[in-house]
Amino acid sequence: MANVRRRLERLERFLAPEPAADPYDAINRLALQSLATEDLTVLIDVIEQGKRACEWTDRESAAVKALTGALEQEVQRAGYRSMAEFQRSCASGR
Repeated sequence: MANVRRRLERLERFLAPEPAADPYDAINRLALQSLATEDLTVLIDVIEQGKRACEWTDRESAAVKALTGALEQEVQRAGYRSMAEFQRSCASGR
């Protein structure tokens, strides 16, 4: 379990490289926390291997889709209608 925790921490650092309290960091952390351990493990492997989307297996594609869905869900929980609206809001500094 400690190995999974370390791998999760690495994945969080990869997705949120700046430790500042920005909205993207908060959304990423919440989304990652909601994923299944298996999805996290698969995502870490994809990142460590440097695979491009065209090289993903079906399982890897499913893990990326789970992450995308979790991000979208967290954005909606934060009161935005979509990821695009959230990104526009962040870009405008609101």
